[in-house]
Amino acid sequence: MSHISTNSRRKPGRKSIIFLIVLSIVVAIYELFLFLQPRIGSDAMQAQTTVHFIDVGQGDCTLIRSGADAVLIDAGITDMGDTVVKYLTAAGVTKLTAVVATHPHEDHIGGLPAVLYAFETDTLYLPNQTALTPSYEALLQAAEQTNVSVEVPTPAQTLSFGQNASLTFLAPALDASYDNTNNISIICLLNADGHRVLFTGDAEAQAEQDLLQTGVSLSCDVLKVGHHGSNTSSTDAFLTAAAPSIAVISCGRYNEYGHPHEETLERLRAHGAQIHVTAQEGTFVYSIPHSDYKGENAA
Repeated sequence: MSHISTNSRRKPGRKSIIFLIVLSIVVAIYELFLFLQPRIGSDAMQAQTTVHFIDVGQGDCTLIRSGADAVLIDAGITDMGDTVVKYLTAAGVTKLTAVVATHPHEDHIGGLPAVLYAFETDTLYLPNQTALTPSYEALLQAAEQTNVSVEVPTPAQTLSFGQNASLTFLAPALDASYDNTNNISIICLLNADGHRVLFTGDAEAQAEQDLLQTGVSLSCDVLKVGHHGSNTSSTDAFLTAAAPSIAVISCGRYNEYGHPHEETLERLRAHGAQIHVTAQEGTFVYSIPHSDYKGENAA
């Protein structure tokens, strides 16, 4: 009767050893790829310019990322300050080259003090009009306590930053005087690699008409629609001059003002604009060079 020893085992062959070595190398490379992927994605994002129309409910807030730089335009109501700070942090922002407060209404500047306290900021741009409101006083106090430079921009003034990006201030004129605070809104134009995005704050028909009379080019790829899509803004003449292919409306769901108004939507459609409403889609991100847009909820 034959006996098979339990101690006798077959040694792995040469092919098996080579296979195990190759498999180990492949696994190591894959794990390295997984480790580096977030960094690669971050570097790719910083190599282009992205415009984030952040969903802050009934208000306005836009983040512009370009290279290592970031610019913020408005930040919604006061209660949205922490939401904006979290979104900027998740987007990789550690410092702001500039903050633009378009006009002293709480649904635009309320969240800005939280932003200034959270991020080192080079310059805060304000229109040449003050307001005796808690939100405006809180903004000035935050700028003073964080040593942020405060500046009133003039038409044609340009801020260059990031990867071939610049923000040109178009309105209002320093001596502009309006009964309606909405019309004192800072209107500015982003130009990045030939792509143009126009930001209008809450500017209404009178401010639009005054800007048209200056003869400055308003042609843009993307329009941040004025005054949350109110029928008091986005006149036919203004839309003809701007001719946006994409129109973004920032407003709150079921807001008490009925924004966006159907008349405004009809005018935008008539001018061939593709419409995106944050109340319906959440945050809208526009990438330059332009790629397929993506909607996502604010952090």
